[in-house]
Amino acid sequence: MKIYDIIIILGITSIVLLTSTFIFGFFKINIKNRIFIHKILAILTFIVALIHASIVIYINYFMK
Repeated sequence: MKIYDIIIILGITSIVLLTSTFIFGFFKINIKNRIFIHKILAILTFIVALIHASIVIYINYFMK
């Protein structure tokens, strides 16, 4: 697996996590611990997006 494949997978995962975080935060779904799930998804989104951005910046600016 090439590094560009990992970048694409992390980017898609970030978008999916961001969408699910928005859904759990915006809509009033009757699920127990909805806010807790929303917070966990937000933390995971931040971590995955940070890893994705770090790899992209490293590839574009430090490997040329």
